[in-house]
Amino acid sequence: MQWGHIKTLFILSFLILNIYLLVQYVDRQQDSERPVLDESKESSMEERLESENITIQTELESDVTESNYISVSQKKFTEEEKGMLNSIENLTAAVIDDEFIVAQLNEPVPIPINASDSRITELLAPNLAYADEYTFWDWNEDYRVLIFSQSKEGRPIYLNGSAIILAYLNQDNEVTHYTQMMLGESSKQGTAQAINPPIQAIGTLFERNNLIQDDVVTEVKLGFLSRIPAEGSHVFAPTWKVTVNESRNYFVNAIEGLVYAGTDKEFLNETIEKNITRIGSLPEESEIKESALHALEQSLEIGNRSEIE
Repeated sequence: MQWGHIKTLFILSFLILNIYLLVQYVDRQQDSERPVLDESKESSMEERLESENITIQTELESDVTESNYISVSQKKFTEEEKGMLNSIENLTAAVIDDEFIVAQLNEPVPIPINASDSRITELLAPNLAYADEYTFWDWNEDYRVLIFSQSKEGRPIYLNGSAIILAYLNQDNEVTHYTQMMLGESSKQGTAQAINPPIQAIGTLFERNNLIQDDVVTEVKLGFLSRIPAEGSHVFAPTWKVTVNESRNYFVNAIEGLVYAGTDKEFLNETIEKNITRIGSLPEESEIKESALHALEQSLEIGNRSEIE
C-alpha cells in the first residue's frame, strides 16, 4: 500500500512539472512573436495616416540611425571680434555683456517678398558676424522678423535664444536692425544612442492629435533642442522638427519621443522681450539704443496684435 501511494505521488509530480514546462514554453513562444507584432503596427502608420488623408510631401531621412546629446557653452566675444564687427562698413553695433550683439544697418537692406532662403542669406550675410554658422530658418510675418538659427554638429539648433539671429524689418520689408547670440564649441555627451526614425515622430504627433485630417507634413528635419539652460551651458537633445502645412512646427525628441509643447510665437515673444531688456541696459548716449528699442518694440507690438486678431 505504501509503495502504491509513493508511485501515485511521483506520477502527479511529473504531471505538474510537465504542465509547468508547457506553460513556460507557450509564454516564450508568445514573447518571441511580440516584436513582429509591434513592427507590424509601426509599419502600418503610413496606412493610418492615409486613412485620414494625411500626406507626407517630403523625403524622410533614413541614413541617420544614432546621435549624441551635446553640451555647449555660451560664446563670449573677444575684443578682437568686437573690433571686426565694428569694421563692417554698413553697420553700427554694440556688444552687451560680451555675448549679445545689437546692430543697426546704416543703409537698410530690402528683402524681396518672394526671395528664396539662399537669396535672403546672401543679402544679409555681409552684415552678420559668423554668418556661415547660421542657417535661414523662417520669415515670420506676424513679428516682421527673419530668423537665422545657429548649427552645431552639422544640425540646426531649434528655438534657442542663445543661438539665433533675429533681423527686424520695417513696413517696407527692409532690414534695419538685428540681434544676435551665439554658442561656443560643442562636445558630445556619453555614447551615441539610437534615434527614432522620422515616421515614428510623425506617428507620435498623430497619436497626440497634433495631426488632423487632410494635414500635409511638408518638412521633417533633425536638429537639436534644449529646454533647460543652466549657468551659461546647454545640453541639447537630437530632435525632429516636423513642419505641417508649411506653417505649424512641432519638435519631437528623437531618442525619448517627448514632444515640446512651445510654439514659434511664444518663443519669439519671450526672446524679443529679453532682447529689449538687454538693449535697455545700454548707456543713454549710445547712438543705436533708441532706434533699436523702437524696432524691437514695434516687432513685439505687431506680433501680439496679430495673435489677438
